[in-house]
Amino acid sequence: MVNHNDDEQIPKLAAEEEADLQFDGNTAGARIINKRTAPLVENQFKVLLELKGVAESGEGRLGVDLVTILDISGSMNKESRLSKMKLAMQFLLQKLGRTDRLSVVTFNYEANRLCPMRLITENSRAEIADKVNALEAEYTTNTEDGLRLALKILEDRTLTKGRRAAIMLMSDGQEDKNSNASNVPVGRVPVYTFSFGADDFDPKVFSDIASNSYGGMYTPVPDLDDLNVSFSASLAGLLSVAIDGLTLTIIPAKGSSKFTEINAGNYKQTGNIEDEPVTVTFGSLYDQETRKVLVVLTLPEVKGRLGANILAMEYKYRVGVNDTSKFDQRTINITRTDASTMVEDEEVLAEEKRINTAKSITAARLLADKKELEKARETLNDAKTSLSEVDAILTAQLDKLLEFMVSQDTYDKQGRAYALALEAAHASQRPNPSAAGMFNTPLIDLFVEQAQLFDKQPTNYKVPTAEKDKRNITIKRIERTLALLEQIRMRYEPFP
Repeated sequence: MVNHNDDEQIPKLAAEEEADLQFDGNTAGARIINKRTAPLVENQFKVLLELKGVAESGEGRLGVDLVTILDISGSMNKESRLSKMKLAMQFLLQKLGRTDRLSVVTFNYEANRLCPMRLITENSRAEIADKVNALEAEYTTNTEDGLRLALKILEDRTLTKGRRAAIMLMSDGQEDKNSNASNVPVGRVPVYTFSFGADDFDPKVFSDIASNSYGGMYTPVPDLDDLNVSFSASLAGLLSVAIDGLTLTIIPAKGSSKFTEINAGNYKQTGNIEDEPVTVTFGSLYDQETRKVLVVLTLPEVKGRLGANILAMEYKYRVGVNDTSKFDQRTINITRTDASTMVEDEEVLAEEKRINTAKSITAARLLADKKELEKARETLNDAKTSLSEVDAILTAQLDKLLEFMVSQDTYDKQGRAYALALEAAHASQRPNPSAAGMFNTPLIDLFVEQAQLFDKQPTNYKVPTAEKDKRNITIKRIERTLALLEQIRMRYEPFP
C-alpha cells in the first residue's frame, strides 16, 4: 500500500507569530437557567445547562489539515455540477490560512490523490486551483475508495501535533454496488458531506458517514446555486474551533434530587441515570457555539421551607497547541417553599419546544420512509400547533419539510435528505443550512455572506483575509452591544 508521508512541513515561525498560535486563553463559558424556588411536594424540576465556546481575541486557532474528496464520476457533468464544485474549491482555497494544509482526493471508479498535503501559500493556492480546474468527469462512483484514501492521507502524516484534521466529501451520485462508504470507520475525524442535485443518490449514505464521524455534518444541496454557501458554513465552523474534548458531568444531590430525563441530543452519555453522575461527551465547540442540556429532576417531598442543593455540574475541555486541560464546576441551589408559584423560564420552554419539534421531524421522516405520507404531514402540522410567533425558525423548518412532502416522489428526491440534515443539526446543535440559521455563529454568517458575493463575481470579488474577518466580527459585536444598550435605555428611560 502506498505511504502518503510526504506532507509539507510548517516553517518555523517567529517568536511573535508562535505566541499568537498558543491561544491557551480560549475558554468554555457556562450558564445555568432554572427557577429559584420549588414547592414542598414531590415535583419535577427542570434545569437548562448551556456551555459556550469562546475563542481568544488574537490569532489563536489550530492549523487545519483538510482533505477534500471530489466526485468526478460521469454524472457530475449534469447541471454544471462539476463547475460549481470547482467554484466552491476556489473559495475554500482563499479562506485557508498560513498554517493550514490541504490535500485533494478525486474519485470515480477508483480514487486518486490530486495533490499531497500541501501548506497553503500563494503559490500552492494557484497550483492546486489549476489542478482542480483541469478536472474532467467520467466513469462510475466509488465513494468508499475516495473516503479510505482521504483517511490514509491523514493517517500517514508526519506532522500531527497541534493540527486539526478534517475531511470534506462532495458527491452527486449513487455509489457503485461494490462501494459501501457508510461502513468505513472514520474514527476521530470530522467528515462533512455534501450531496448535489435532487435525484440519483441515497442521502442516508451521506448522513451516516457524517454522523459516524467526530463532529461532522451532512448537508444536502438540491439547488446547485447554493453549493458555495452550504460549503462555506461548514468551512467557517472548521476554521473557528475554540475548544476540544469537552465533557459535562451532571451530579444529582443525594437525597435532594433524582434524574428523570437528560436531553443532550445524540451526544454519548455514560453513567446510570438512576443513581450515578452522568457524563455527556461533546467534543469540539466553535467560537460562540453553544451546547444545551435540559435536565429534568424529580425532587422529593419535604416537610418545611429549606434551602436545597439539587445538582452539581463540572465540565472539562482542552485548548491550544499543547492540549492544555481546563476545568470548572458549579452547584445549583434552590429554595423549597409552600409559596412557590414561579412560572417556567422562557429559555427552558424554548428548548423544550426545540426538542419536541426535532422529535416530530424524526417521527415524520420515519412515516414518510414507509410511504405513510398523510400521517407524516399530520405529525408535522400537530407540531406546528404547539409553536407561537416567536418560534419563527422552528415553524420555517416544519413548513419547508411540509413542502417536500407534497408528494411521495418529491419527498423521496428532496424531503428525505432535508429531514436527515435537519435531524442531525438538532441532535448535535451544530450549524447546518437546513436549520435556517438556528445554530449559526457570527463567523458562519460572515462566511455565508462572502460566499454569496463570491458566487456573483468569482473573478472580481476579493475574498477577505482572516485578519479582515476578525475585524468585521469585532465591529458586528460592538454594533450588537450598542443596539442592546439602546434597547435597555429606551425601556428604562422615564417618559417626559
